[in-house]
Amino acid sequence: MTNNLPPFLRLHIAEELAAPPSPSLVDDTLASLATAFELATGWPLVEESATLTESSSHRRRVKESTDDTISAPPADATRIERWRAAQLSDAISNLFAQLKTLQTALWHREAELAIGIPVSPKREEEEHLAARLEVMLRNGADAVGCCAAGLYMLDDATTELKLRAASGLPNDRFLEPARPLAGAFAELEALIGHAVVLEDASLLPHWRLPESFPAALCLPVSSPTDPLGTIWFFADSVRDFTDQEIHLAEIIAGSIAAELQREVLLAECLASKQADRQVITAVHWQHNHLPTIKPIVDGWDVAGWSASDDELASGFYDWFVPPDGSLAVAVGMSNGIGMESALNASALQASVRAHTDYAHNAANLIYRVNDSVWNASTGGHASSLFYCKATPDSGEIEYSTAGVVTAILVQKSDVELIQSDAPPLGVEPELNPPMTRARLAQGDVLLILGGPSTRPSLHLELSRQIRKNRDATAEELLDLVRSVAPQNDLALILHRRQQGEASGH
Repeated sequence: MTNNLPPFLRLHIAEELAAPPSPSLVDDTLASLATAFELATGWPLVEESATLTESSSHRRRVKESTDDTISAPPADATRIERWRAAQLSDAISNLFAQLKTLQTALWHREAELAIGIPVSPKREEEEHLAARLEVMLRNGADAVGCCAAGLYMLDDATTELKLRAASGLPNDRFLEPARPLAGAFAELEALIGHAVVLEDASLLPHWRLPESFPAALCLPVSSPTDPLGTIWFFADSVRDFTDQEIHLAEIIAGSIAAELQREVLLAECLASKQADRQVITAVHWQHNHLPTIKPIVDGWDVAGWSASDDELASGFYDWFVPPDGSLAVAVGMSNGIGMESALNASALQASVRAHTDYAHNAANLIYRVNDSVWNASTGGHASSLFYCKATPDSGEIEYSTAGVVTAILVQKSDVELIQSDAPPLGVEPELNPPMTRARLAQGDVLLILGGPSTRPSLHLELSRQIRKNRDATAEELLDLVRSVAPQNDLALILHRRQQGEASGH
């Protein structure tokens, strides 16, 4: 086949080298083992190589030799029966195969652990990427015998190339606009993966060198998955480039790509750390706004639990004493994930607190909270809320709910499952949920669970455990709930204590 490339143009295609075999102590000790085996048994060993299926690796296996290959045993050797030697040979073979597998796995793991080194900036390099790139280009140009070098990076649309770093070129080159990639034949060829060697650029004007130099070398700069741009090395005279110089230029291009990727990774790590710190601060803020001190209301006990100890919570529990002297409890949840649901839940809790400062009943409070949620959002921020007010002296309670909060009222002789048919907050501008009144006798418990619960067997078990332990404190009852329903991330207990019980404050 005729070579149509002119002698002053070369395309250097780097060959991918096959991975070397993994280091193994098995190969080093096999010979000494064979000698020891023959001295101990009187039977020689030969080595058999078996190829693993669907793999280019080999597993060494030793076995006893056949009769026609047996040599005379050493004078001091004691020959044992062949079948015993064969059993010992098979056991040694299996042991060496396992050793080989473990050593190969260790070899791979050590390489994988090498990438676990944390990326951190050096103080002197935080704002000097341009200087580092210029030094790398200057050293690279000197190494391949060139007088100048330039790094041209692709834009996000991969349609243009812009000079981003240079050595030996005038500074005003940075002011020039980006060059279109279309028509830049040398760089198009390089981005395919070829090193373009222009030994006499005057004979190839259509390759469109970005600078006027007699000879040049163009190589791709790329990550393992994406092309980043090209690097040019310019010579001040017509010359050829040896394969060694081309390989060295490829190493320099890889080093520059690694430096660029490191800078991107470093920026992402710093941004991630900053985001993590903000999330931790938000988690602490949420926990600080959950109630920790029980209200001083004689004859009543409350306790709450949230499973989101180290991550943002999409719900809350709360209790407080409104101006009318009643005891109020609330459990709310917001739809969504991550930061959005956490912010909505915090806003919902603040709205509930704000609306309890004036006279209200349970249904009226949910109506007003829904109005606030509706007017403060652009839609799509649905939330659920259970709100209950208790009159301490009489034991009368009134409650109302919207959305998917579930409650169980456990009384001495009855159990009631409370689930709402009202839509969530923020779905409709006018929300008028029903309000229910009941009376808690001493020992009765109202359990509120965040989120829907559709298992009747779970409701039955919760009510059974609570009824069995009506004399327990609210914290003890809450521990029972957590053990029976660990999948629930949010729970609140309102307990009217038996006469003579300690307050538990």
